[in-house]
Amino acid sequence: MFNDHKSTNRTLALFVFLASLILYVLTMAPTASFWDAGEFIAVAHGLQVNHPPGAPFYSLLGRLFSMFMPASWVAVSINFISALASALTVMLLFLIIVRLVREWQPDPDAMGAASKIAMFGGAALGALTFAVTDTFWFNAVEAEVYALSMFFTAAVVWMALKWSEHHTEEYSERWLLLIAYMFGLALGVHLLNLLALFFVALIVYFKKKDVSLLSMAVVGAIAVASFLVIYPFTVQMLPSILDNITRASYGLIGPIFFIILIIGGISWGIYYTHTRGHRIANLVLLSYAMILIGYSSYSIIFIRSIADPPIDENDPETVEAFISYLEREQYGDTPLLTGYTYDNAQGRINQQQEVFFPRRYSPQHAQQYNQYSSDWEFFLDYQLNHMYIRYFNWNFIGREADIQDTGWQAGFSESQYEDNPAHNSYFFIPFLLGLFGMIFHFQRDWKRALSVLVLFIMTGFAIIIFLNQTPMQPRERDYAYVGSFFAFAIWIGMGGVGLVELARELTKDSKGAAWGVLGLLFAAAPLWMGYQNFDDHDRSERYVAPDYAWNLLQSTAPNSILFTNGDNDTFPLWYLQEVEGVRTDVRIVCLSLLNTDWYIKQLRDQWSHESAPLPISLTDQEIADITESLTLYEPDTVNIPVNKDLLRSAFSGDQTYKETIGVKPDTSLQLYKEGVDFNMPVDSLDNEVSWYYEGRPAGRDQEGNQRFYTQVQDKVILDILKTNQWLRPVYFANTVSPNSQMNLHSYFRFEGKAFRVVPKKHSSQGGYGWMNTKIHTDRLKQFRFREWDNPDAYFDENIRRMLGNYRYGLTQLADNYRRMNMPDSAAKWLRWGEDKIPFNHVQGNVNSLVLYAYSYAQNGAVDDALALAEKGKEEIIGNLTSVMDSYDRLQSRIMELDAQAKQAKRNADMAEQGRLRSRIQSVISQRQNMANEISYSISHLTILQRIYFMAGEDQAAIALAERVNGITMDRVSIPTSEEENKAQVDRYNID
Repeated sequence: MFNDHKSTNRTLALFVFLASLILYVLTMAPTASFWDAGEFIAVAHGLQVNHPPGAPFYSLLGRLFSMFMPASWVAVSINFISALASALTVMLLFLIIVRLVREWQPDPDAMGAASKIAMFGGAALGALTFAVTDTFWFNAVEAEVYALSMFFTAAVVWMALKWSEHHTEEYSERWLLLIAYMFGLALGVHLLNLLALFFVALIVYFKKKDVSLLSMAVVGAIAVASFLVIYPFTVQMLPSILDNITRASYGLIGPIFFIILIIGGISWGIYYTHTRGHRIANLVLLSYAMILIGYSSYSIIFIRSIADPPIDENDPETVEAFISYLEREQYGDTPLLTGYTYDNAQGRINQQQEVFFPRRYSPQHAQQYNQYSSDWEFFLDYQLNHMYIRYFNWNFIGREADIQDTGWQAGFSESQYEDNPAHNSYFFIPFLLGLFGMIFHFQRDWKRALSVLVLFIMTGFAIIIFLNQTPMQPRERDYAYVGSFFAFAIWIGMGGVGLVELARELTKDSKGAAWGVLGLLFAAAPLWMGYQNFDDHDRSERYVAPDYAWNLLQSTAPNSILFTNGDNDTFPLWYLQEVEGVRTDVRIVCLSLLNTDWYIKQLRDQWSHESAPLPISLTDQEIADITESLTLYEPDTVNIPVNKDLLRSAFSGDQTYKETIGVKPDTSLQLYKEGVDFNMPVDSLDNEVSWYYEGRPAGRDQEGNQRFYTQVQDKVILDILKTNQWLRPVYFANTVSPNSQMNLHSYFRFEGKAFRVVPKKHSSQGGYGWMNTKIHTDRLKQFRFREWDNPDAYFDENIRRMLGNYRYGLTQLADNYRRMNMPDSAAKWLRWGEDKIPFNHVQGNVNSLVLYAYSYAQNGAVDDALALAEKGKEEIIGNLTSVMDSYDRLQSRIMELDAQAKQAKRNADMAEQGRLRSRIQSVISQRQNMANEISYSISHLTILQRIYFMAGEDQAAIALAERVNGITMDRVSIPTSEEENKAQVDRYNID
């Protein structure tokens, strides 16, 4: 097989592609996932408008893949785009490594057998290792843009090397034109691909010019200028220029005429440079034309927004709105090189002085910024180390766990997360392979090695600077750096080549030695990493996101208004409504979007499937006024009358109800045949809904008085409640934050997974409102839990936390039955819940387990309570042990820093003293976090001890106390008698 390079190369490339594709298809999500996947599927299938700055080419491709599929296969078909693109990326990586090796091995057919084994084996090693890395595999099995973006990056890198192979041939520039077109298309997926431009520039430079500092500086400047011409000039500024020209010409030069001018100007330039023989200028203009052709996919955003689809984010149907959409204005500005930053002396953002390289610019994160003595410390410690190096280590050294903000490990030390499915150990092997490969590559071909290094830096370090991320990110962001990991995987392949070459030289071209070394490398890298990563990347049995959406929709009455919190609440609902057509009568209101003017107007003015426009009384001017700035709010009592005569009339017949809620009487929708009452007589409702609304805390004024403010969403919610007149059912998802629930808990009725606002005041039960057990259980009976009880299904931290939300709702139901003196019914529903959602995934979910077990015990099901207690006890004790060790280490560190600060004071080194004091405050903050963790563990263990006492297992309860007190050395303890234990648990107020 090794006699013919071309056929061998193609055969192995095909093998790498198929192996990767099979792996990704086997582990691919069968439906929508949490985060952006649900939105991407819904938008692609219906060609709608997703969040800024959009991904129109991805949407077009998704529509192409899904348009002939039945609804149940739409998500699979669009998920498959990521699997296919990722497999193609792995194949291209193989071809790239082979091509790089050929830079110093120009005649592959003249190579010896062992050298061919080194080249092809190393390329396959690097490609397949990258295929099973943590971040890339994660992107490969769900509907997201990063897999397709990575394919474009790999394609651009391969095409650049292909050009370099044929650069002396006639018409070789066609490869460069194709690269330009790839850049244009990739703009319709994600901007990350554009960073490969610097790699292309170096590849061209090293082939066409002699190396010197001056020429390298010139090519660097050209690359930067080219980047800026594409972004931001073409992507963002060109539409702004159009808008300015239209305004200046009083509409005489509109969008169509402007586009014709641009096309005409470029066409004339291409013709002129071609006929005059200006080859380079002609190539530049042709390349820019190809970029514009690819970028034209953005026209679909403008066109589809005009059609007012149900998902129409930012409503970019005018030039002004389209510009705002492209510039991501709703997310605010992020300073890059200059701006305001946090001042440690003032304890806030200093708005009086701009600084260079501001990193701590967000007022909302002042408390976190205070832990760092300077912007540079924050940049190095958080943005570089925590938000990049940690992710790099996850991929090539090992990962500690899938819990937010956990670190990396290699496998040489014990960890409290040994049982976490994402506890993956690679023993530094991929990292050392890549490090060796980088050195080997620089020794053999420093020019191409430098090009790969630039790709590695631009898709890693440069992104860190550009993103300028704030602390407390809602999710891990490793997907943004996959291009950097791709570049490092090239060196893993080079490491394989170098080691096999070394074995060949030491054994005088022994094929057996070459195969032996290659086999060991495959076992140590891709095979071992694939084995480690498989369980936490296999999503083939994960249906949680659409089932969550199903359950939430089934919790609501017909024609309801449902307030949701953010992405994870909303996107699965959009998927279920837009793709599978489930409960399209329910109007989803995403509270994070409800702070924008365009979204309020859409809800007020537009139908969404069977859902009529919402009862919003605000005019366009009033909407503009409330969305321009936040305002202080004076806490007051809110009063909303209940017009019972109106409700009796509206609920009496279909025509009356339609007219009352603003639906034309001739509307034939069956949904509006009759009104949706409150499952109680109208006369039993309160005459007025009245509650004290305080607003959101806004700090204190100069006199020390607490101030409050309201967000736009708060004002719109109040307007909907007043304008609706209690006609359409209004719900809050039970995942909506307490601040956004408007202090309405006394009027909440808990129904399945949502709180209905009912004009009947009750005493609130722990923030979960009140409950009609029949309504609640009727909702629960409609729920679905596909594969939730599968012990082999992988549920990440986000899902495990969401399962805890379900379980807490079930304990609320059990408590309600207990208060009704129906413990058997309580135990029945608790067992029903444990059957549907068993505690297969305990880690990180101990709070819900402990409360669930305690609820069992309260209702007399002591055997069930003891079984759960035993399941969670060891994890809680293990966590307590680990946290106590961390607390002691931090305490020692504080003492060391304090001694150093005192020494600095004696030395009159005030700058050093200030830096050390800032560091002490940071460590004290970390120690406080550990103290909180200790408190949580002690509370949980005290409740478990209570379960033992309630079950008559006094010896087990006392033994637990002795064990815990031994771990803490009596610094904190749990009770040693039943009386003390009961008194302590009573103080927790969980009965």
